[in-house]
Amino acid sequence: MTGCGPAARGRHRLLAAGLGLASVWGFSVTGVGQTFRISVDAVAVDVLVTRNGRPVLGLTADDFTLLDNDVPQQIESVLLEDVPITLLLVLDTSGSVVGAPLAQLLMAAEAVAEALRPDDRVGLVTFSHNVRVVVEPPSLPASLPDALRRVRATGGTALYDATFAAFALRERTVGRTLMLVFSDGDDTTSWLDPRDVLNTAQRSDVVVYAVNLAGVAPDSWQERQGRRSARRWFVAEPHLFRGQYLPVLAEETGGSVFVAQDTGRLRAAFARVVDEFRRRYLLTYAPTGVELSGWHELDVRVEGRGRDVQARRGYLR
Repeated sequence: MTGCGPAARGRHRLLAAGLGLASVWGFSVTGVGQTFRISVDAVAVDVLVTRNGRPVLGLTADDFTLLDNDVPQQIESVLLEDVPITLLLVLDTSGSVVGAPLAQLLMAAEAVAEALRPDDRVGLVTFSHNVRVVVEPPSLPASLPDALRRVRATGGTALYDATFAAFALRERTVGRTLMLVFSDGDDTTSWLDPRDVLNTAQRSDVVVYAVNLAGVAPDSWQERQGRRSARRWFVAEPHLFRGQYLPVLAEETGGSVFVAQDTGRLRAAFARVVDEFRRRYLLTYAPTGVELSGWHELDVRVEGRGRDVQARRGYLR
């Protein structure tokens, strides 16, 4: 974060308040200052390659070109599917999902946990006006159903605080970490400033996928234009772009936003998220020719016509 004027000082006070809340929630918040990393010397980047909307499989390191701050890098390894994942579910349990919507949401969460592999792990964060770490990672997927049966819906929507809490849990997760966020509305009650959560996302290797019930299709021209405007103006006027928070967060981390037309389709949307995440490549490289600290703009390309690449925009370390 930069700047030392009244607005910046106010944001810092809100972040400090959020840190205090996090200590009440009962987990470490070292994720706020964590370094984007896989190890001391290597960086890992999750990459999705598609053609006509379908994942492209069977690629090797020779098929990829990766630039870090415009400097070509030597890709040391490319993994697909073989790495265990930790699924961090971040579920909106505000008053707007009381009744049948909550039941559908919890069934979708339970079904996606049942589809995980034996070496995968889970965590569960629920949020209304309060944020609760219901299942701490790295927990076995079998621990999720009992926890879900205790979830109730009430209150407002602390979306920014909840995603911040999930990023803070990264220090406890193992393997590749997928954050799956469901929300049916905009933030209404968070303490934290969304810009500080985005700053945290840039320092984390977590990939964020969001599922919501509102808005135009995420691949439409209107949505793409909205994300560009949101990224351009978010720092100055985040309250004007509340509906763009999850799309911007997903794009920053290399993920996507899926829209379910109704709560009955959440199960299919959740399953699609995990299936797509497993079809992503994990590229690792040791940065050379660039400063290790600061912002690293990433540019990942792949050989072959008609192939689209989706990866995080960059990272801070």
